[in-house]
Amino acid sequence: MDKEKNVVHLSIYLVKETITRRDQIVKDGCNGPAEIAISGSGKGYLYWKAPHPDYPKWTSLFEDSMDIKQIGKTAGVSAAFVLKVEGRYFVLTFGQGGRFLIEDDVCEERFGLLVALNSVDRESFRCVDKQSLDAIQSHTRIQSGEETTADQFGLDVEQDMLKAIVGAPKDSRLGNRMTGTDSLSVSVRMDLSDLPSLLEMYKEKYEEDLSKTDYDWVNNISVVKSSSALIAALEERLVEKFAKKDYSNLWLAIPEIIDWNLVSGFIYAGGKGVLNPDIDLQGFLSTLKGQPVSIDLLKHRHVHCADADHKYVFKHWPVYKCLYAEIDHDGKKFILNDGKWFNVSMNFVERTNAEFKKIDVSALELPVYAGGGEGKYNKDVCDEHPAQFALLDDKNKISHGGGHGQVEVCDLFSIEKQLVHVKIYGKSSVFSHLFSQGFVSGQLLQLDAEFRKKVKAKLAPPFSSLIEVEARPKEKEYTVVFAVISDSPEKTLHLPFFSRVNLNNTWKVLRGFGFNVQLLKIEVDPVYAKTKKCPSKP
Repeated sequence: MDKEKNVVHLSIYLVKETITRRDQIVKDGCNGPAEIAISGSGKGYLYWKAPHPDYPKWTSLFEDSMDIKQIGKTAGVSAAFVLKVEGRYFVLTFGQGGRFLIEDDVCEERFGLLVALNSVDRESFRCVDKQSLDAIQSHTRIQSGEETTADQFGLDVEQDMLKAIVGAPKDSRLGNRMTGTDSLSVSVRMDLSDLPSLLEMYKEKYEEDLSKTDYDWVNNISVVKSSSALIAALEERLVEKFAKKDYSNLWLAIPEIIDWNLVSGFIYAGGKGVLNPDIDLQGFLSTLKGQPVSIDLLKHRHVHCADADHKYVFKHWPVYKCLYAEIDHDGKKFILNDGKWFNVSMNFVERTNAEFKKIDVSALELPVYAGGGEGKYNKDVCDEHPAQFALLDDKNKISHGGGHGQVEVCDLFSIEKQLVHVKIYGKSSVFSHLFSQGFVSGQLLQLDAEFRKKVKAKLAPPFSSLIEVEARPKEKEYTVVFAVISDSPEKTLHLPFFSRVNLNNTWKVLRGFGFNVQLLKIEVDPVYAKTKKCPSKP
């Protein structure tokens, strides 16, 4: 009777096709390689590294109370095993530092994730890592106490990037448990002679079409890793656009929600202390005095929030973090947003833009913006048009339970039953806050009589009579208007890509609740724009 094979835990990386030599894969300074023969399948090469032995760090807690020499020194050995299967190099890493023996940017990103998605039983998911692209670009790990399906983890296929999954393969030959990220971690019963055929099966799973498993949405958006040589190529394209004065699909915007009660404007480093009411590309470029734009300059020049006395307040950001860019490279679409690069499927871009065009443009006429922030603007609108608008902005928030806390119904509530939410043009995180505000408010108005009662109490006649406490709003009785202050010369409003994705989702949900949803551009007073050097937005 043959001896049963041991269960071995493997961490596997697939080397990029462009890497054609073994000496390009493992960093210098390793021991080896030791040539390892694999029965019937050629050979592989083992590299290893052992750090200088030392006492464990935790022993410092006891060094005054005992002779820590009794414990002894330790040194963990790390290793990388390189072999070629069907024309592609693989690297298997061992020990805590094994992955650090591999050179940067030589392995396929998401290799393990794609293998796992094409391998695991769709009802065997135990853990999901995702990155959300909503108001806070957060990383979240969700674990389940029992095996379940992917949709039970609350994934938003339009706005979540799947980073990792844990599940059980349908084919037991592939392993007992599988974790897929950039690497593939798997526990499998095998010996060394099985390794080439096993790697060949993983490669086949990596190359399978995701649409067969209904996970093709995973390819909508992916983050370009900070160590990737691709970022250098994208940044080179970005610098070329600046050199050619091609500012299409480039702009600056405030990268986060700010307190306009504290901030009167913005000062560019090197801008001689000139206070700008907003930030924009031309305003920044005017401070350079002909100095060419470089990535180093973008990352080290800052934009400072300032008060009316030109004193720095609140926060400051590198210009690079405020920059939004859309770059086409090698037939793909890449987006720079909040200092990170994203690879976006062209099909997803086209689909998103087509849906965005379906959102109605509001015919509501609001006064031009003449500075002072959103709060002042909203108050001025209500003071000038008291019969048309009631003020329900953040100073009139409603305390409401159910995990909502302070809820802002809207900024302006019109006599025509329009819930107007106002924001000054910003980056994706700013718009996410705007759309979230409209979603939460709309949901509660439709589903919660107690909330409607609190809203009614905030309003004076005749506006209060527009709210029915006991009856839900009728289909298309109310209109949610997302109003954006922008001094762009264009009539249409151009939102950052991720904001278009976010708005499309919000639009669908609010329409499902029975609301009309519209988008409105609020113009900027041209006199203010000229005298205050107000920026332009796309």
